[in-house]
Amino acid sequence: YKEDEKMALRMSAFVFSQTLREYQEKALSGENIVCPNAAFQVCGFGAHLTAGEDMFTPFVDCSNNCGTSNHTMTGSDLILPDVKFGPKVKICSMTKSNFDILFTPPDPVVYFNNTKWAAGEETINLCLKTDISQIKAIKLNHAGKIEIQ
Repeated sequence: YKEDEKMALRMSAFVFSQTLREYQEKALSGENIVCPNAAFQVCGFGAHLTAGEDMFTPFVDCSNNCGTSNHTMTGSDLILPDVKFGPKVKICSMTKSNFDILFTPPDPVVYFNNTKWAAGEETINLCLKTDISQIKAIKLNHAGKIEIQ
């Protein structure tokens, strides 16, 4: 394989994991962001992922009551511009075909598809579009640990 393709895969995995860490930090810091509906409050920072896509969608979870928020990307949230992995990389597989991961203040608590994570790990496999056997796995756990394998 061309070294530039392998480098693109490594860089995509690094950028993705760093972006998730930034969202954790935003949840910890309680970053001041205004929701599309000014009456709503920021309930967390997350990412929407779909298997087969070459991007993910960051979002700010907005609700009039964080306790009853659905902790997933919806029309009331602040949807940020898609982040592309690059022309050679896509999400090959995940634990589910699509999911939202959300970090909520102040701990941050981690939500996976509106379920407060109590235990376990999720894996997102990024791969080369030209060879899906070339994989970088990003593992996330209930404590918010993010690692590239």
